[in-house]
Amino acid sequence: MKRVLGLIVLAMMVILPMRVHAALDFSGFYCDDKVTAADGTVTKTCYVVGKATNGSSISKFTGSLTLQNMSIKTITASNPWTDNSKGTNLEFNASQAVSSSSFTIATIVFTVDNTAEKCAVQLVPCYDENGKYGCGNSVNVTEEHVCKVVDGKYYGKDGSEVTAEEYASQCVSNPQTGSFVPYVVIIAGIALAVGVFTISRKNTKLYKI
Repeated sequence: MKRVLGLIVLAMMVILPMRVHAALDFSGFYCDDKVTAADGTVTKTCYVVGKATNGSSISKFTGSLTLQNMSIKTITASNPWTDNSKGTNLEFNASQAVSSSSFTIATIVFTVDNTAEKCAVQLVPCYDENGKYGCGNSVNVTEEHVCKVVDGKYYGKDGSEVTAEEYASQCVSNPQTGSFVPYVVIIAGIALAVGVFTISRKNTKLYKI
């Protein structure tokens, strides 16, 4: 019985590390700020970034995108990846396994459908690492209008829409208020110095008499 238990424990020690090692350390999915072209078209560029560690290698990356107020304009795969995506279902295959500590898989340019609304994108990453295929946690990138005026709408410190008065109170600093205090201090200092000088002269005259 002890021999059987020992074999089971040994098998678990061999299998469990393989399962943990098969998960890609997905480095991230991030986006630049929106850019407005001369023709008024607004785009947002995002990057799919992977990371291979502990001698692992990656040859395939897939993922599903969920878009809010955006649509795909272009997808550009980085070397040595090839783009085989269909719509919001991403698929990138490497001509040779990638084992770099950090690498860009693809650059995706989105067209913003309505500039007055917020943009958001969710990516569920899946990948083939060392011949093992699995999926990671979803990554969400949400645009926040913090202390911004967008198409006549005011957004406060927490990103929610507010009135113009609330926007001014939360986000607009008054430079006059900040600069007024030093001037008061300077004027008060000058007045105090003049007062001390005057009293000093009077005391000197009385002493001479």
